Amino acid sequence: MIPLSIVIPTFNTAAMTLACCRAAIAAAPAESEVIVVDDGSTDGTCELLRTEVPELQIVRLDINRRFAAAANAGVAAAKGAIILLLNSDTRIDRETPAKLLESFVDDAKLGVAGAQLVDADGAPQWSGGPQPTLLWMAVMVSGIAHVLPRRKRTRGGDVGWVSGAAMAFRREAWNDAGPFSETYRFYAQDLELCVRARANGWHVRVIEDARVVHDGGATLRRARHVAQLPHDPSLLWLDLLSWGRAHYGRGWAWAARPLMFAAASLRILGRTLRGLFLRGDARRSSRSTTRVYAAALGQLFVEREQSAGQGFGREA
Repeated sequence: MIPLSIVIPTFNTAAMTLACCRAAIAAAPAESEVIVVDDGSTDGTCELLRTEVPELQIVRLDINRRFAAAANAGVAAAKGAIILLLNSDTRIDRETPAKLLESFVDDAKLGVAGAQLVDADGAPQWSGGPQPTLLWMAVMVSGIAHVLPRRKRTRGGDVGWVSGAAMAFRREAWNDAGPFSETYRFYAQDLELCVRARANGWHVRVIEDARVVHDGGATLRRARHVAQLPHDPSLLWLDLLSWGRAHYGRGWAWAARPLMFAAASLRILGRTLRGLFLRGDARRSSRSTTRVYAAALGQLFVEREQSAGQGFGREA
């Protein structure tokens, strides 16, 4: 067994995947492997990677099966004691793999470790958080999280979940808690895996000095037309409801849905009022984003029990 496997699922993100792979190969310790899972791409991803980075291992899926299935296929092919899962719109720092591996050595019960995601300018992104509660759901949907005091945010240490955009896990923890559920529309697979790992006694932690640049939403914006958002609220909110229903029960989901509806309505109202004072491109951009939230609001009372996918994969 080798020390580390880096697994990168991709779907129609050839240029971004190439940049991600080059960064991963440059950062990977000796005796490691980098595996790309091409989730049925039609943009020449495989051909580009085989030409530009022939040292890669490529797992090719004949049809698009979405992120969870692609990630599961990559992990199944991996030989590493530690597996690092990366989105194709990430670029890993050279020191990050070593810092992640060190964190697993230092804590024998560390099962899942998330990197600190950052924007291109170094500004930190949400990289993990507490296990969702009703209050957490309302805060997330309302959009007020960014105005909360910094101490309220999860910046490092033990957490309820870490982002699957840059998630490392011990193989034993994966054997206990994996694989990723393939029933969600787009999100919540990482949350579910972390919750299962913690229930089995593993620690879940954000490693603050393990940095990964993440262009959040780069592929999603193109596939789902969600303006400049880093996520699609229509899919995110419904997947979190599906997770909550499975984890807490139908009563929890029954209470969460109207609470989320009220929080989303307030968010849309606030954006609409603010848009009255904008002009030109700023106003058009604001209206476009508000329409995305309005569409998500309309989905909150549509009953969809973890329906099959929308014909695209998750890379963001």
